[in-house]
Amino acid sequence: MSELYTNQLGRATKKNENYKYTNLQKAFPEVFDRAVSTPTGEGFKSFLDSLPSQNVIILGNGTLNKDLTHLPEGLEIMGKESTFEGTQKEDPFYLLSQELGEKVVNLTLKKNSQIPLTVIVHDLDLAENQTSLPRLNIQCESGSQGYFLEVYRTSDGFDSQVRAQSISATHFEVGANAHIGHTNLILAGMNHTHVGSLTANLERDANFNSLTFTATGGTNRNNIEINVLGEGAHATINGLYTGRESQHHDNFTLIHHKAAHTTSEQLFKGIMDENSHGVFTGKIVIHRDAQQVDSSQLNKNILLSKKAHVDTRPQIEVYADDVKCGHGATVGQINQEEVFYLESRGIEKSKAQKILCHAFGQDVLDTCPNKDVTNFLSNILFEQFEKFALENLEEKLVD
Repeated sequence: MSELYTNQLGRATKKNENYKYTNLQKAFPEVFDRAVSTPTGEGFKSFLDSLPSQNVIILGNGTLNKDLTHLPEGLEIMGKESTFEGTQKEDPFYLLSQELGEKVVNLTLKKNSQIPLTVIVHDLDLAENQTSLPRLNIQCESGSQGYFLEVYRTSDGFDSQVRAQSISATHFEVGANAHIGHTNLILAGMNHTHVGSLTANLERDANFNSLTFTATGGTNRNNIEINVLGEGAHATINGLYTGRESQHHDNFTLIHHKAAHTTSEQLFKGIMDENSHGVFTGKIVIHRDAQQVDSSQLNKNILLSKKAHVDTRPQIEVYADDVKCGHGATVGQINQEEVFYLESRGIEKSKAQKILCHAFGQDVLDTCPNKDVTNFLSNILFEQFEKFALENLEEKLVD
């Protein structure tokens, strides 16, 4: 289905403050062509075999593939359609998803259920300049526990040469005393543009642990909005982004503390090589009467090339008077004192640099409470970044 984009529906410009460092007009065609197929391309089953769990939910361009889906006990797919419950109502890509996305897949994690790791695979089988709009609602009832690995994969994986786009929206309702984990992973070719929205509402004593890992794809924008609504609720929102060649990775986080006695923490790290560009904007809002909130935010970046670039904007808005908040950001090169220390222990310089680079990124991946997911992500970090990073480092850091 082809339609024209409008300024309201998905054509965000750099005049929009939230997109000032990311120009997505060039990434999207003037005519919107929605992909509607339900693919299971060659090699897809071998990809499924490589996943860290046999509990999988397969969505082909947003449409549920029942034949390949296998659910753990306690997790159900609800048959009825629903209005999407996301909260990013002012974001143009959210509006685009609302207006043009056809279906919402609804999952319910039943009350007091405990499920093993479940992998949600968005199989993006796209022709040139097509756009996929997958939408997903996950209702986690009170007392439930589970971990979700959500993967966006182009049909040819990393090797895909197709210029195409995906605009996704995933929403969590995390009930009272529920403990939910979520990892967001992009496995796309260098010509792919992905704009993803993750939103979550946290009720009393709920715990939500999120990790966003971006190493592939050409242009990626991750919008994350968390509403901490009930006392005792906690959110951990972490991320790692690694770039090479001319990749562009933009992470935008927004945490609303709307209840007293709530906590949150954020750690985002970026490692940028060659001509890549990283962006981090993190905003914490402490609403009126949300007293005794404890919230922290940290963004750290390493540049491996003089041509690599990072823009970082940590922000806090506080409307209550009894809170504990902190934020910070750093951008720099590999610490030469640490390199010298390793050299003094008999490790050659190039290997010392690789050790420090790996440790810097792995620090974020290790925050994932599911070790199977951590190992899966570590392999991707090596295959898609560390193999190529730090080559000819000395020359790249010279003007």
